[in-house]
Amino acid sequence: MITLNRQKLIENRDIVFDAKPDAVPYNYRISYKVSQICFIIAKSCWGKSGCLPIKLHIISFALCSKDAMDKLLDYAQYDFAVPPVIRFDPAVNRAVTFAIADELIFQGKNGKYVLTDKGWGLVSEIDKDSEIFVTEKLSLSLLSKKLTDNKIKQLSDIWRNTYAENKSSSY
Repeated sequence: MITLNRQKLIENRDIVFDAKPDAVPYNYRISYKVSQICFIIAKSCWGKSGCLPIKLHIISFALCSKDAMDKLLDYAQYDFAVPPVIRFDPAVNRAVTFAIADELIFQGKNGKYVLTDKGWGLVSEIDKDSEIFVTEKLSLSLLSKKLTDNKIKQLSDIWRNTYAENKSSSY
């Protein structure tokens, strides 16, 4: 087994630490994503009854662009609207893990994520500040509770039947 002398590696320049030219985009920063999922749960997931994991992904993706949110709003409001794209973002899963560890949310027995008192406190602080989450506040107020669990199930069934199920093929 080889033991490494870290100081020697650094001094001999075998390991180099240098700044990277690209900053992490805001929507991939863990503090933003944790705050975002708490805000989604509070504003679009019936508060204390919780939020399905897939719903967090759908809404989080929709918050990335006006076009995506417009499509989600149409789908939530109209029976014959074109279903929006479902994207699963690992950053959402990571944020959920951090939010649970920080006791902002917990996962109920029904599988839904629910805000704790500490999570509601974070949402309250976000609500008080008129300079943060401006777009998110507007979008989530328009979406509100329109994206029901039934609509989510319908959307996941469409996605599963279209993209995920094994189709018989002539290969």
